[in-house]
Amino acid sequence: MTQPCATTPVPHLPAMERGAMAIVCVCVVAAAVTACTRVEDKPLAADPKVRSDFIEAQRAKMSEESKGLLNRFLARVKLQEAAGGPAPTVSLSKALELQRAYDNDLAQTQRRYQDRIAAAKADLRADVREQSVVKEDPTKSAAGKALRFVVDITNTGKRVIDRVVLRIEIREAAGAYLAAMPLLELKGPLKPGEAGRTIQTLPLNPGYQASIIAGQPTQIIVVPVKIVYAEGEAIDADTELNSLRSLSRRKIE
Repeated sequence: MTQPCATTPVPHLPAMERGAMAIVCVCVVAAAVTACTRVEDKPLAADPKVRSDFIEAQRAKMSEESKGLLNRFLARVKLQEAAGGPAPTVSLSKALELQRAYDNDLAQTQRRYQDRIAAAKADLRADVREQSVVKEDPTKSAAGKALRFVVDITNTGKRVIDRVVLRIEIREAAGAYLAAMPLLELKGPLKPGEAGRTIQTLPLNPGYQASIIAGQPTQIIVVPVKIVYAEGEAIDADTELNSLRSLSRRKIE
C-alpha cells in the first residue's frame, strides 16, 4: 500500500504585497548597480575646481598605477585647456583607458626613434670643433655677434651616403637649452671612410643666448636624424620625432 505524502502548504501573499516586494527588490538591485558604477562612469566635470574635488575624493580608492595614469592624464588636460582647447568630459575609467593607450603609443614611438638614431650614429660620426663667438651683421643679430663652429662628418658605415640631415642643439654646460638648428641638410656623396665638413654660424640674440655672448662654456650636440643612402634606402628618425610631436598635441575628447 502507498500512503499519500504529507505536503507543507505554501503561503501565498496577496497581490499588493507581492508587488510591493518586487518594487523593493528592484530598488535594491538598482541601488547596488548604481553604487558600483557611479564613480567610474561619472563624466569628469568641465569646471577645473569641481573636477579636482571629485578626483581628490577618489584617489584614496585607486591603485598606485591608476594614480600615475590619472596624474599624467590631468597634466595633458591642463595643457589642452591652457592652449584654449575644451575640457574632456570622459568618465574616470575612460580617462585611465585613454592614458594607458597614450603611454603605450608614446613608449613605442620613443623606442623606434632611439633605435633609428642608434642606427644612424653607427653609420655616421659627427664631431664639432673650432667653436667661437664672432662678429655678425647687426641686421641679423641685435648683439652683433654669432656663434661659429665647424662640424666634421665621417661615414663609418659600409654604404655610400647620398644625403644626411643633422639636428644641432646648443646648450649650456649644465644642459639648459639655448638654441637649435633642427634640420641641417648636407649632400654627398660620402663613401665609406670618407669625411666632410660644414661651417655654421648662428646669429645670437642677447635675450636668449646671453651666456654664449658672455663667453660662458657651451656644448654643441650634433645628431644625425636622417641618412639617405646612394641606393635609395634611408634611416629616418625625423619621422618618429614628428610622430612624438603629434602625440604631444593629440586632442583628448
